[in-house]
Amino acid sequence: MIQRLCNTGNEHYIDTFTQVAILEASQLPYFSHLSTDDKVEQLITNLPDSAQVLITDLLPNNISVLHTPRFSSAGTLHNTAVSFLITPQDKNLQALLNTYQNKEVVVLVSKHNTSHLYGTAAQPLLFSFSEANSPAPEQQKGYAISINGDGYGTSKLYEEVVFNIYSRGLAFELAQSI
Repeated sequence: MIQRLCNTGNEHYIDTFTQVAILEASQLPYFSHLSTDDKVEQLITNLPDSAQVLITDLLPNNISVLHTPRFSSAGTLHNTAVSFLITPQDKNLQALLNTYQNKEVVVLVSKHNTSHLYGTAAQPLLFSFSEANSPAPEQQKGYAISINGDGYGTSKLYEEVVFNIYSRGLAFELAQSI
């Protein structure tokens, strides 16, 4: 089931990542870092509605994406770390995030005109989350999402591609509780 989350406080976009799609790797057809960009784009664009996908807008300046290479005699391995905050703290949102906890995922992070794909079905990343609390009232509270892993190949970069998973997501099921 495709879940679309409405992250609050994202009115002002700058040239930064604005949206994240988290795809459960076990539900994706096989592809690796050697798969062509066109093949991977087609796989993601044509995901069935039954696929487990979590899509959310990002709060401004609230994502860290690291994709650093490590060189060895066996080749170049890239360490990927994606982290961001989802708000608000909500029982239904926490239950949804629990379904992804410690699962292998592939992440599509998008700007206004480009999308970056991290992880593959062959070498997925690991999803985890924790509560983000602060004693300061002005600090945002929510859930800190962390997605990490190693894999061969750089991220796949797509320009001016509109992925159907962004436009055909289900209505935000958690809206009743907000």
